Amino acid sequence: MRFGIIIELYGEKTYGEKGKSGMKRRYVSGIQSDESVSSRELAHRTLSRDAAGESIVLLENDGLLPLKPGKIALYGSGAISTIKGGTGSGEVNERYSVNIADGMSNAGFIITSQDWLEEYKSELAKAMEAHDRYCFEAVRKSGNLHALMDVTNLPFIYPIGREITEEDVRKSDTDTAVYVIARQAGESGDKKLESGDYDLSPEEIGCLRFLSEHYPKTILVINSGSSMDLTPLESIRLSAVIFFCQQGEEGGNALGDILCGKVNPSGKLTDTWARSYDDIPFGGEFSYLNGDLDHEYYREGIYVGYRYFDSFHVKPRYAFGHGLSYTRFEMWLDSIRFEKSVVHVSVTVRNIGQYAGKEVVQLYLSCPSGRQVREYQMLTAFSKTSLLEPGSEETIELTFDLADCAAFDTDSASKVLEQGSYILRLGDSSDKTSPAAVISLPKDVTVWKGQNLCGPQLVFEELRGKKIDHPDPGDVPHFVISPESFAAVCPDYPAPERLNDPDVLEILKKLTVKDLLELCVGYGFIGMFTGKKILAPGTVGRTTDRLYHKGLVNVNLSDGPAGLRLMKRVAFKWGLVRMGDYLMSFMKYFPRWLKKIIMADPERDKFGYQYCTAFPVETSMAQTWNTELCKRVGKAIAEEMNEYNVTYWLAPAMNIHRNPLCGRNFEYYSEDPLLTGKIAAAVVSGVQSEPGTYATIKHFACNNAEDNRNFSDSILSERALREIYLKGFEICVREAHPKAVMSSYNKVNGVYAPNNYGLLTDILRNEWGFDGIVMTDWNSTNDGKAEDRLTFPSGNDLIMPGGSKSRWTIWKALIFRRLSREDLRISASRIIRQILDSNVAKKYPPEMFR
Repeated sequence: MRFGIIIELYGEKTYGEKGKSGMKRRYVSGIQSDESVSSRELAHRTLSRDAAGESIVLLENDGLLPLKPGKIALYGSGAISTIKGGTGSGEVNERYSVNIADGMSNAGFIITSQDWLEEYKSELAKAMEAHDRYCFEAVRKSGNLHALMDVTNLPFIYPIGREITEEDVRKSDTDTAVYVIARQAGESGDKKLESGDYDLSPEEIGCLRFLSEHYPKTILVINSGSSMDLTPLESIRLSAVIFFCQQGEEGGNALGDILCGKVNPSGKLTDTWARSYDDIPFGGEFSYLNGDLDHEYYREGIYVGYRYFDSFHVKPRYAFGHGLSYTRFEMWLDSIRFEKSVVHVSVTVRNIGQYAGKEVVQLYLSCPSGRQVREYQMLTAFSKTSLLEPGSEETIELTFDLADCAAFDTDSASKVLEQGSYILRLGDSSDKTSPAAVISLPKDVTVWKGQNLCGPQLVFEELRGKKIDHPDPGDVPHFVISPESFAAVCPDYPAPERLNDPDVLEILKKLTVKDLLELCVGYGFIGMFTGKKILAPGTVGRTTDRLYHKGLVNVNLSDGPAGLRLMKRVAFKWGLVRMGDYLMSFMKYFPRWLKKIIMADPERDKFGYQYCTAFPVETSMAQTWNTELCKRVGKAIAEEMNEYNVTYWLAPAMNIHRNPLCGRNFEYYSEDPLLTGKIAAAVVSGVQSEPGTYATIKHFACNNAEDNRNFSDSILSERALREIYLKGFEICVREAHPKAVMSSYNKVNGVYAPNNYGLLTDILRNEWGFDGIVMTDWNSTNDGKAEDRLTFPSGNDLIMPGGSKSRWTIWKALIFRRLSREDLRISASRIIRQILDSNVAKKYPPEMFR
């Protein structure tokens, strides 16, 4: 049941000045008036649980797992305060969330450490109260609302809990204990290289040591969005270690399924876990660590993650792609066939263990080093099997284009495959690969010839590897591929033009300069609390609602990427949309006068409801290595977008896990560009399978740290840029055709991303064929950041969240001819096309509001 197809918030108030039009101002919404759980919610809960179950990674197991449900002791901060996701734009306001304690109980375990858990709840409440007081005081002293966003740099540190005693052990009456470590991170700040964040705290180490000495069986569960330093555990006996990551609203149930064996773990790491932070190349220069937040030098070049560890023979704690199962598999190469430069590899996987399970087949390629020194190996294809019963097998086909494995040569601005032997390696993690075949190329082949477009302006020293000699593996199939199998691609770089679309041009000719500014400069958070014609309360932005009379509805933009972030309880009063709950966690620190305006009164106001699903975070989704499952999640999100009138989902986020301290790693997929691109493409395909729902891939590009992100300059070679940091975006654009891209806050080699013509036009549009819109990240222009007037000629079409300052700046640029109207019209034409094709334009044509 709805709040009615048409909601009349303003009664008899009219457009413009009172009495001129005599028409009512009308609004539409997908808000539910009935709070009962819908069939859609139930279906998406099941999907979220399935995704979480496939993404949890079993790091170590001495044979203890799976467990038969029974008595079990549960300790640690994450047992009760299980973290489902990070803070900032990645937050989701779901109806409910299952913590680990409840999930284990639901799985049939009897938790016998209730006294410790109850005391922890009291300690947690006190700690949260103290944190709130600190944040309120910080905002009060600053005297301005801008300090509210700085509060996100002060993440709440969950208390460890009191010391576990022998009395706790005695009362628990069990030989098995689970200890859950929890870590929170989020937008606007990077993680700290200190105890209690990236490192284990002394208290946690002490608890784990005590548990291992007093319980014969001890399981560690890591509830964190990224890797940690686990060095102290080397001297502590543990029966099993599980990387739970952050699993959305059904995470607790998913872990219960894993522990009892209802689900066999099949998640695989998407990052290399270093034994020590010192093992990470140039880790001491990341973000704040070297004291220079204005310049971020990517000195490691292409050697990110396993590319470094494998090439420089540094042994990790857990390798990229690692993940154990309760069963065992064997795999072998069946055949290889070629279609010009495309390689089809057939692999059979057999379950040789005692439990049904799924396996991920990982195919790597070792390329010969000539003029370009190559990494030891690179992931080139992967696939996950279906659920295999013991003794059963499945044959899968892995496909890749050898041309996509070429190295970028800066001197010639080309991508080159050098002559020599290309060794295919098959395995289930990067440290367990074996040669499966050799493909020989008799001479160098240039597969692509373009331009150097985003090279560094500053000179810096980049890590160079040594040439790696790969001995011939001998008794494996050998093939020769002809240089004629490759067709050289030479992109053109034409200047942008407005869309030659009759419907678009018909509307475009009606638009004045003021209309163009309205269209190309959006509305954001504050506008969310004022009247709009198509409502989706809680969306972080929208396009203008002032052009209905010219044929354009407004469309709404919602944050992601773990689901939609909307207000879950909504009330209407005084012509305003009022929140029943805080949309984002930092809003609790708003001053009282503002809360009275934007917050509903639970005693007096009538609520409507928008309950969205909190899916696992992006790192978790990538750990499934299951593109079909990720596509299903994308489609589920599109269904919620349609239900609540959201057109643009500001996700997926695709930045590379360059360093484990990045505050938003949970919101990104992997250290590997191919895995990032393929998972993102699957999600985008799912989202856009529903007509008129659009995915927005972000943050383009090199937003790999959060501290000082608005002013930091990411300085890197064009080779590293293209092979590592842009490659995932390129895969997603070419395979899934996302409708939108969000430019990042930072500079890329001295040029702010929203003003970077080489990045947004030459590479994105001319080289990759992107035909959608580009929008800024929120508040990334003005005040010493990117320039508004340069966004449109650079290829950035929509400024978000816009505002009068941006409109005035652009107006002046037009008057003084520092910006052409044609640049504005080109951007407007792209936006018009997408509004006309949007889900809401089909449901609510402009004429229904006249």
